[in-house]
Amino acid sequence: MVNLLFPFSSSSPWLSEIKAQQCPPKISEWLYDQQSLTKKLEGLCQNFHVQVKQQIIVAGESSLSNYFSPDRKRLVREVFLYCDDRPFVFAQTEIPISTLTEQQAQLSEIGTQSLGKILFNDPSMKRGQIEVAKFTDKLALALLSPPIQDNYDHPLWARRSLFYLNSKPLLVSELFLPASTIYST
Repeated sequence: MVNLLFPFSSSSPWLSEIKAQQCPPKISEWLYDQQSLTKKLEGLCQNFHVQVKQQIIVAGESSLSNYFSPDRKRLVREVFLYCDDRPFVFAQTEIPISTLTEQQAQLSEIGTQSLGKILFNDPSMKRGQIEVAKFTDKLALALLSPPIQDNYDHPLWARRSLFYLNSKPLLVSELFLPASTIYST
């Protein structure tokens, strides 16, 4: 059974280059960090692992970004990044099928490997501008499976950016879940 895709849509409140104007400094540091999120999370915990929620091929899906034409097929991978058995980040990757050629074909078969490790170890990788969004709709967040177990009374922050491998694009969106240390003071 296929789960619904998390709504990281073009209608989400994505903002670019707002930095500290809209969010606390500690959150801003995490959102605009250009380094590997995987590496940063691995440094925070004893046990880091990736759990795949789903990986599907879509076309015409309205809940996705407007970076890629909706009539073109894309591979969408949704995963949870865990630190010490707690979900810290929910990530959704949108990869046009045209990107999955030559060396990049491996991206469709990484399973529970960290995409971040693959991206940041590729010498051809270039990263586009980081956009951020604040999510306050707990109903949309309830669609996540496993559901968010933590009680929280603050918005959740997300970031997204295009990555290019050998000039071929893919979009990575990351939602920092309540257990994430980005919210601790």
